[in-house]
Amino acid sequence: MLSSASRYNIRFARPEEIRDIIELMRPYNMHHIPSPEMPPLDDKRFIVVEQNGQLLGAAGYTFVSEEIGKTTLMAVRPDCARMGLGKILQTRRMQILRGLGCTKIITNTDRPETIAWYKQHFGYREIGKLPKIHSFSLEHVPEWTTLESDLTTIDVPSPVQGKLLMNAALTGMKHTRSDNPYLPVTPAEIAEAALEAGKLGAAIVHLHARDVDEKPTPDPSIYAEIISRIREKNADLIICVTTSGRNWSDLQKRSAVLELPDDVKPDMASLSLGSMNFPSGASINPPEIIRSLALRMMERNIKPELEAFEVGMVEYAKYLIREGVLRQPVYLNLILGSLGTMSASPDNLRYLVSRLPAFSTWAASGIGRYHSKVQDMAAAMGGGIRTGLEDSSMHLDADKRIPAKNKDWIKRAVEAASRNGREIATPNDVRQWLDLRKS
Repeated sequence: MLSSASRYNIRFARPEEIRDIIELMRPYNMHHIPSPEMPPLDDKRFIVVEQNGQLLGAAGYTFVSEEIGKTTLMAVRPDCARMGLGKILQTRRMQILRGLGCTKIITNTDRPETIAWYKQHFGYREIGKLPKIHSFSLEHVPEWTTLESDLTTIDVPSPVQGKLLMNAALTGMKHTRSDNPYLPVTPAEIAEAALEAGKLGAAIVHLHARDVDEKPTPDPSIYAEIISRIREKNADLIICVTTSGRNWSDLQKRSAVLELPDDVKPDMASLSLGSMNFPSGASINPPEIIRSLALRMMERNIKPELEAFEVGMVEYAKYLIREGVLRQPVYLNLILGSLGTMSASPDNLRYLVSRLPAFSTWAASGIGRYHSKVQDMAAAMGGGIRTGLEDSSMHLDADKRIPAKNKDWIKRAVEAASRNGREIATPNDVRQWLDLRKS
């Protein structure tokens, strides 16, 4: 029995729900899938509405071009008709398409009542007819009516989280103990720092492994040891590993950590969205490497932690979503203040956030001396904070006399959240936002 008191949950579909979505279509005689009229349903391009865990409706979409989106199928359970679910689903998919850069949306339908509904509620107009090429929907209607609507006036919700997500980047690839004696470098030290970060409020821990000489390494066995140590004591903490190309560029090394067995498989993995210059050298991320890493993460059900240092990288994320290489909802780290990329100004962060795909989750970080500033900016703008010794200053004072610890920067992030009246998000909160299930 459906409860009107329970709030509907609208989210992106999961791969295993496609059969259930097809079943929703059957009362509308839309079960000829796949067919010449309808290719196999793409689980990356569907949203669903549910209540108390029950699937009530679903709506699909696709892309005709970079600027034109298209609806595919929409259905609501017959016993849920006239509950406004169709309007909810249509509004959400229009917002998604607008958030990915589309300026127009087109819809093909053969039902007079549906044509009238789209015109009345969503400003559609008729632009043509298409003959049917296969039995689909109303058998006695031989053609589709093509409708079009403008998306430029659609209000896309700003990606703001009530609770503040904290992502602890503990070690990185650049710093050494000569920079800071508190830098964790052994598996035991990194795991201990991660567990401490979790106790202080971090929902995600971002890991870089080091070898016996304390140098960065892509060795998956070292990651396996770190992850095992963390999960033994905290199975809820979201574990993210790096696939950075800063120290090595070949795909095999960068993707090795993605092949870990299920018991030590990471929940997330970083994915830089473009090449850039750091003060000490270039980080090269060719399109084919980005695509290969993203697809392998999708195959292994590892959520990408997208890293964007400038707005072109955000736009590239949208392109990869349209291409089906990334699955929504997405998570982005917006990293400011590194020489050669966007500076750490409030205007720059606001602009980056305004360009994010709709219904994204984001966190921001300022590099080095900009770290505290960006913590405050992100907390005030409704985002999360990425913090820790990888990104922040190695010292707590301007004279560089007091070495920082990861916990110092995490505590400062907690204080920034408190100043802005925001509660800290738990790992379970973040898993729900990202539709991230435990490994």
